[in-house]
Amino acid sequence: MGQKVNPNGFRYGITKPHNTVWYADKNNFPRLLLEDQKIYQYLDQFTREYGIGKVEIKRLQNGKVTVFIHTAKPGVVLGQEGNNIKTLTKNIQKFTKNKSLNLNIEVVVIENPSLNAKLLAEDIAIKLENRGSFRNAQKQVIRDAMKAGASGIKTKVSGRLNGVDMARSEGYSEGEMKLHTLRQNVDYATATARTTYGAIGVKVWLSLGDVKEGGK
Repeated sequence: MGQKVNPNGFRYGITKPHNTVWYADKNNFPRLLLEDQKIYQYLDQFTREYGIGKVEIKRLQNGKVTVFIHTAKPGVVLGQEGNNIKTLTKNIQKFTKNKSLNLNIEVVVIENPSLNAKLLAEDIAIKLENRGSFRNAQKQVIRDAMKAGASGIKTKVSGRLNGVDMARSEGYSEGEMKLHTLRQNVDYATATARTTYGAIGVKVWLSLGDVKEGGK
């Protein structure tokens, strides 16, 4: 039997830094954990619109919360004169039901979107929703990633491909993909394509080479 493990969770705290950084005592821990989950949940709605590849949360002892939004479309996230950031801040406070939340949103630009697994997975999902070929969609993403300098990439789509009655999985890979090696810097993400035939799951594993000593 295949023993599968999430490549991100496998590496967190070893060769991959955690997305959330803070400390709390046992009284505040559940509340802050739920608050973080709601922040992730709210921003997840705008993954495609804002080109969000990653979200990080950092909390300080004074209660200040900094949310780092890694995006390929910084102009869209900021809006005119940064007005969109103010709207986002208010909406997150409303969504978390905490109007006193001391929130600060920082926008981090993703220099190369072709080296971000989340953006690649969403790219495949968008192509599938636009009735594109699932083979071409995967091969195009693989070409882009390898051209951008990735060490290896693996993709997989599962569901009613091309509208057939029987659901199946099909994937492609190129380059190296040593998932069992913690030293290998693997970025993993999933996305869902909502087609007329039903939901199609998309998975992308992206290898960015080995993590050298010192985390570089």
